[in-house]
Amino acid sequence: MTSPESNNPPLTPPAASPCRHLRNKGMYVYSDGQGREAHEDYDNTIYWCLKTMKEYGPDDEMVAGPDCRNPERTCYEPF
Repeated sequence: MTSPESNNPPLTPPAASPCRHLRNKGMYVYSDGQGREAHEDYDNTIYWCLKTMKEYGPDDEMVAGPDCRNPERTCYEPF
């Protein structure tokens, strides 16, 4: 017999807030207000960094929604 706790998925730490320098095209497009989030396995959003104005940050790593929520990046500044 297994305990009920063994059936629970492992807890993942909550995501940090996005970096204050992260931008994406969706921020400037008005929509129907549904607020649908992209599935994290498929995110075709175009991101860029305000510090470099490129698709990579000052740490030479790619800019992306989940990647720019990582406080361990040297260029990360929380909102």
